[in-house]
Amino acid sequence: MGQLSPRVGEMGAKILNSKVEPIVQGALSTLSLGKKAFKFTRIELGQAKPTISNIRTHKTAKGFDRITVDCDLVYLGDSDIQVSILGVSSGVRNVQVAGRARIVLTPTISELPLVGGVQFFFLTKPEIDFDFDGAAKIATKLPAIKTKIKEDLLEDMSKEIVFPNRVTLPLSWTADPQLIWQPQLTGILGVRLRTVSGLPKKGSGGVRSWVGQDKPDAYATIGIGGDERTTVVAKNTVQHTWEEWYEFPLEEVDGHVVEVNMYDRDKASSDEFLGYAAIDIKTFSQIKHLYNRGTAPAKQGQAAKQTRPSRGQLVSQQSVQTLSVNQPIQTRLVEATLESVAGRKTKYAKITGKIGVELAWQPLVPTPGRDTARLFPGSTAAILSVFIYSANNLAKYAGASPSPIPVGHLPSAKATLTVANYTQTTGVSKDSQQAEFKQGFVFKLGKDWKTQTLKIRVDDTEKSVSSFGSKTWKLSELVGVDIKQEIVSLDTKIASQTITVSASIRFPGIPTN
Repeated sequence: MGQLSPRVGEMGAKILNSKVEPIVQGALSTLSLGKKAFKFTRIELGQAKPTISNIRTHKTAKGFDRITVDCDLVYLGDSDIQVSILGVSSGVRNVQVAGRARIVLTPTISELPLVGGVQFFFLTKPEIDFDFDGAAKIATKLPAIKTKIKEDLLEDMSKEIVFPNRVTLPLSWTADPQLIWQPQLTGILGVRLRTVSGLPKKGSGGVRSWVGQDKPDAYATIGIGGDERTTVVAKNTVQHTWEEWYEFPLEEVDGHVVEVNMYDRDKASSDEFLGYAAIDIKTFSQIKHLYNRGTAPAKQGQAAKQTRPSRGQLVSQQSVQTLSVNQPIQTRLVEATLESVAGRKTKYAKITGKIGVELAWQPLVPTPGRDTARLFPGSTAAILSVFIYSANNLAKYAGASPSPIPVGHLPSAKATLTVANYTQTTGVSKDSQQAEFKQGFVFKLGKDWKTQTLKIRVDDTEKSVSSFGSKTWKLSELVGVDIKQEIVSLDTKIASQTITVSASIRFPGIPTN
């Protein structure tokens, strides 16, 4: 980590200039402060290194070739960052990023570097914090500016490096790209926010209490990492029961945390925070927020509230048995107490309340079973995984009479996948007749999956008459017969013009062995 720190610093400076600065400018623009109200004037990220603790390695899952490592990652910056905000010079100090992270090494190979690639992502949304320094002229605006910047930065991070999104680094040219780039799903976690009770009222006295409208309009976001669902709003109540189940396809059930954030819907302003609770899927018990469990980052110059586990604790953590992805988990009810989180916007003087959360784990199996095998109500009857490696020898546009691509033209190809009413596209492979995509896609399908097809079409994005052809499969033909790196023609009249693809279909069920 120490040897990599200088390179990480260089990369960080580039990210701040190319990604963070536009995000902050956009955030300030939404506050009507102007599109060019923010600019980095000096970036030195210092010598501080991220600290990694609470490391845990998962046991190998049967049928899956990967090494999974979880850890707590905390970065306490000693950076020297100067910015211009609304024309006022200011410093950015006490930059902090903290969260639970996962590293996946996949697949293992018999030659150096022994693994085909590395995936990195945060299991939960990381906490971000920083302070502005020396901006007294705009002090009254700084709290709103800081809040908006944090919201937009976290939203962008969620799209990049918070589960299910990730950063992938390929290390081998010989390993199967699908195993490097595409998550290998093993099951579906069902989550239901069953109840909430004991929420605080909006305050004593006033017109609201006279007319019986002094209770929150409560709703919740339920999430695993950046994959979040939102419940319906329960009007003017301190307690409620919801019926909806939410489905989260996962690679590993072990190590994930279900996070519930309660809010009060506010039409006049942004919604008010009503409390947070997190459920550890492994132990089916509540765990405290990072900032509330004695491991929160400290401000610069203060001692971090963090203790090193003893050798006995380390042995205990490492010997905890891993949950098997192949074993179903019947519905479990977990009760949790809502807790406050520093920095969350709320007008409530005290966070109170309890929630009841139901959890169930349904493995994915190769063949469909009876509906009675379902452990919880859900809309997903099948999951289709597709990986497109490449499109090859793109020389002619398809049609009744195939026509060669213009002399001197190199196509910029894109593949489009269509299943039922869902359409997804690859990125564009620029200026090549040998288009490399290396992209994976997942489709969650309903009970009518048997009547659906998978269609893959490849087009030249730079030409109006652009199709190189397409290939269609009936999903019913994929049951029990996975496609593995098959090379198939895009058009029967142009046999050499092909795509390389893998595809498989799996079903919620109970494994037979």
